[in-house]
Amino acid sequence: SVLIVEVRLNVNMVSMTLEQVVAKRYKVVAGMCDNIMLEINKNIKGDEWTALCRELNDTESKVKVVIHDHAVSQLSKIKDRGAEDFNTDKVLLDEMKNALSVGSGVR
Repeated sequence: SVLIVEVRLNVNMVSMTLEQVVAKRYKVVAGMCDNIMLEINKNIKGDEWTALCRELNDTESKVKVVIHDHAVSQLSKIKDRGAEDFNTDKVLLDEMKNALSVGSGVR
């Protein structure tokens, strides 16, 4: 006896793979960190930070260098996490909050 089964193949080429979803989440956080760093660089070149350095007799703007280096360090820690870490909602949200707090701390 012979059994004939009719089947059809359905390939979804539009939906993202799990790896692509995880990579996208990481890319969002990494981009956010990059943008926050741009904002920090702009802020520490501003009048308020210049006035603070002048008040502290910091002619070489060492305070600005320390603030910049600290921000780079904190944001790098976030970006250095593995992309798969950001697949967990709690990690994603916590690291986004951490990045935002680094930025708001400089303002």
